[in-house]
Amino acid sequence: MGQTPKILLLVLAEALCCGVVAASFWLEDLRFSLPTPRPVNLVEPPMGDRVELREPLATALGDRDAAPCVLHFFNPSCPCSRFNLDHLRRLVRTYGGRVRFVAILEGDDAAAVTVEFRKLKVGIDALPDVDGRIAASLGVYATPQAVVLDAADRVYYRGNYNASRYCVDRETEFVRIAIESCLAGNAPPRWPSIATTSQGCELPANLGAGQEDPR
Repeated sequence: MGQTPKILLLVLAEALCCGVVAASFWLEDLRFSLPTPRPVNLVEPPMGDRVELREPLATALGDRDAAPCVLHFFNPSCPCSRFNLDHLRRLVRTYGGRVRFVAILEGDDAAAVTVEFRKLKVGIDALPDVDGRIAASLGVYATPQAVVLDAADRVYYRGNYNASRYCVDRETEFVRIAIESCLAGNAPPRWPSIATTSQGCELPANLGAGQEDPR
């Protein structure tokens, strides 16, 4: 075989590899850009309604001195939960003095998920939620998701962090927008469906349970 056919074969092989990688990335991106299946028994407290906080969350938030709080729902096994960590760290650095941040850790092993989250050095308190009860009480069924509560424990925002899973679109930084609006004393904005239709990984506690799959 001459040099030209060998070169062509190498070029074709590299092109094929690149195509496979690109297709895998596209399929992964498509998968996590679709709505997460909703549990059939899902109950979502309406925006603006006060919620009764369950233990141990009630104790964790009891000393926040009438400040709003952001509950960050995190699962270390979910790729999407890691994509937005830099954005979360920026939010904590910017608003941590005026807003209480708590991570709600979803996973099958409380000790393991706590260790995994501490390794990330986000700098916020964390509560394991292995049975998904905290998430269910707030209408959360995917990660990463955020719930913003005002100082009176009313639901100010519940949904995605961003229209982009890497949180690079400033115009759709929904959690930042919610924090700033809440701190300003404004009523909750009318959130678009792209903000409130959950995208990401199903909660481990919901896997195998009955679901409605919008996909």
